[in-house]
Amino acid sequence: MKHRVSFIHCPNPVYAATQNNGVIFMPVWMYTLAAHLDSNLYDFELYDTRLVKVSEIQAAEVFLFTGINQDFPTLVSVHRHLKDRYPQARCILGGPITWSYEQAGDLDKLSFFDQVVIGDAEDTIAEIVAKAVSGEPLVPVFKSPQRFEISRARPLFRPLLDRTISQYYGAVLEVSRGCPFLCEFCDIRVLPDNNRSHNKSPQLVASELAYLYDKGVRTFLLACDNFIGEPRWAEQVVDEILTWRQRTGATPVLYTWLTINLYKMSGLMQKMRHAGFDVVFIGVESFNSNSLLETAKVQNTAAGVVGAIQDIQSYGFSVIAGLIFGFDSDGDDCFDVTLDGILRSGLLSGDPSFLTALPGTPLYQRMSLGGRLRDVRYGLGGHKYHTNILYLQNKDQMIANFLRFIQVMTDGEYQFKRLKAFFENLDRGHYIPLNGGSYFNLGQAVRMIVRDPEAVGLALERIGRFIAKPRNLVWFIKGFFFVLGRRHIANRFSYLKFWLALWTTIIVKYQKVSAADFDIASVPADFDISRIIPRDYEDEPLEAADSGVKRKAQRRETLKQLHALVDQRKAG
Repeated sequence: MKHRVSFIHCPNPVYAATQNNGVIFMPVWMYTLAAHLDSNLYDFELYDTRLVKVSEIQAAEVFLFTGINQDFPTLVSVHRHLKDRYPQARCILGGPITWSYEQAGDLDKLSFFDQVVIGDAEDTIAEIVAKAVSGEPLVPVFKSPQRFEISRARPLFRPLLDRTISQYYGAVLEVSRGCPFLCEFCDIRVLPDNNRSHNKSPQLVASELAYLYDKGVRTFLLACDNFIGEPRWAEQVVDEILTWRQRTGATPVLYTWLTINLYKMSGLMQKMRHAGFDVVFIGVESFNSNSLLETAKVQNTAAGVVGAIQDIQSYGFSVIAGLIFGFDSDGDDCFDVTLDGILRSGLLSGDPSFLTALPGTPLYQRMSLGGRLRDVRYGLGGHKYHTNILYLQNKDQMIANFLRFIQVMTDGEYQFKRLKAFFENLDRGHYIPLNGGSYFNLGQAVRMIVRDPEAVGLALERIGRFIAKPRNLVWFIKGFFFVLGRRHIANRFSYLKFWLALWTTIIVKYQKVSAADFDIASVPADFDISRIIPRDYEDEPLEAADSGVKRKAQRRETLKQLHALVDQRKAG
C-alpha cells in the first residue's frame, strides 16, 4: 500500500491577492519535489488554499509545506488545523522562510513543525519523506549539505500537472537560480554559491513549455533570479523556444525577471519579443544614482535608468519596476524624483516599498553593526508597511510624502501621462508586436475570477473604487481614444488593458492607505550622521561564501557613497 504525501501551499491571502490581481499561478515547488519522489511508493495530493478550504484537506502521513516570510501567520494557522485533525501526521516545512529565519536567529519560531528543512531539497526530499513515513525520529532542523545542481533538474511531475494545471491562470517554470550582481540589500547573493547563474538546460525549458502548452496553458512565468545572468544561456533558451514555435505554430506569452542591463542586448531583445516575451520585472529601485551607489546597484547607475527603460520598452516590453524608498542617500524629494522618473521613462507599472534589511544580507549586517535595526525583521514593505530599519529621514515626513505619492500615482491625469509616455517609447523604431496575445488575458482572468467568491469581491471592489471618481472615467476615455489613434502600433489595445488593470490595482491596493497603516521608525533627532558607517565596518568579515574580489568591490562602492554622504551632511 502506498503512503500518502500531501503538498500544502498556503500563501498569505492578502499578499497573494494584491500581488496577482485575483489570478493565480501554479505553485511550481510541488511539481518539482514530486518529480524527485518515487510514485511507486507514494500517492500525492496537492492542496492550494487559494483554491480549497483548509477543512477540505484530507488525511495524509506527511504534509509538506513551504513559504516566504509573509506567510508565517498562515503557516501557523494551517499547521494547527491539520495537527488538530491528524495528530499522527508529520508536518515538514521548507522554502525561503526557513533560510531567512535561520539567518535572523529565529528558527525557534518555526519549531512547531516536526522538521524544518533549510536549503535545496531536490537531492534530499526522498530521504526526508522516507524517514517521515517510517515513523523514525526526525531531526528538528535538517540542512541540505550542498546546493542542488539545477542542470540535473527533472521534468515537472506529469500526473500531478495533468490533474491540476487547469485550475490556474498560467504556469510557472523555474529556469535558473543565482545572479552575478551584488546589491547590498538582496539576499539572493548570500545563498551558498548563488553569485553566479545555475541554469536548466535550454532543451528542458522548451520541452516543459511544449508539454504545458499542449495541456492548454498559454501564459508562462519563467522564474529565476536573473534571466540574463548568463546572457549566452538566455539566448540559447530563447532560440529553443523560437525553434519550437516555428515547428508547431505555438504562441505562448512569457514573463520573467531580469536586470536592467538587458538594454545593451538589442539582438536578444528582438529574439525575446519574437519568442513571446511580453512583460519583464526589473529592480529599478531608485532614480537617484547616489541611492543606487550606496547599495552597490552598479548595473543601474551605469545604465542611466530612464534611458535604459526607454530602450527596453521601445521593443514592446512592459517593464514592471521594483521601487524602493528609504535609502540613506534619499532626500525628502525622493518621492517627487520617482514620480518624475516614472513619467520620463514611460513606466506603466511601478510597485513602491520601503527599504528593509533582509536577514543574511550585507545591508542587515551594516544596520545591525550601526544599531539601526528594529525588532521587526520580516516586513518587505507593501501593505501594510512594517519595516526594520531606522531611517535617516523623519518617519512622519516619509509617511506624509508617501501618501501624497499615492494620490498622484492613482490620479487619472498622471496615469494618462504614463500611457502617453509608454507609447512614445514604442515610436522609437524598435517595436516588435507579439503573435499570441498579451500577458494580461482579460477573458482568461475573468473566467478564473468568477470561480472564486473572494476574487469576485476584489474585482467588484476594483470597479467600484474606480468609477467612484468620475474623473477616472474621463481620463480612461481620453486614454482609449489616444490608443485608438495609434493605428500603426499592432496589438495596441493589449497595452490599454494592461494599463487599466495596473491602474485599478494600485487604486485597490493604496487608495485607502492611511498613516495608521505604517509601522516605520527613524533615527533619533540627535543621531550622529557619522554612524551610518558603523565602527569597524570596513574590517568586518565578508559573508562566508565570499569569493573575494567582487564582494570587496561592493563594499568599496557602498563605503565611497556613504563617506560622501557624511561629508555632504556635515558641510550642509
